[in-house]
Amino acid sequence: MVAPAPIVTAHAVVWRDLLENQCQLRHGQHDLTGRIVLPHTSLANMGRCSLDSAATTHLCRLLSEAPWREPEVNRRRIRFMRPQTTLPRRRRRDSLVVIDDTRCAQVGSLLAHVDRQDHHGDGTSPLAHQPVTSGSVSGLVRFPRGLRLYRREEA
Repeated sequence: MVAPAPIVTAHAVVWRDLLENQCQLRHGQHDLTGRIVLPHTSLANMGRCSLDSAATTHLCRLLSEAPWREPEVNRRRIRFMRPQTTLPRRRRRDSLVVIDDTRCAQVGSLLAHVDRQDHHGDGTSPLAHQPVTSGSVSGLVRFPRGLRLYRREEA
């Protein structure tokens, strides 16, 4: 990735004022561009595919440490997308909300909130982040609604 995708740059105005500075905006645009254009959207892969040698570090900081207002960014994004999808969307009772809790394996435990996460398929507990995402499915319209990092509660 050399620069953010033109569609990402064009629509960044929707949430620009919710970020603290231009660097956060640029890193957010690179994150979205990677999620659009790359077949594997892990932070490690986005970092490998970026000309910026510290891209992975910047994205990790933006997503885990930067004091931006994630709930407001998400509300603004959904409010922006709804009018654009009104015609092809089905009625509420014919739509679905899908929940996914895919693990993101990590090599070490230096990142915040990395923990042993149960892998229900093979019975192991690898070190990982476990983001839980939700998305709307309404006919041909599909868009992400939310993201929360699962954190294991200690007994």
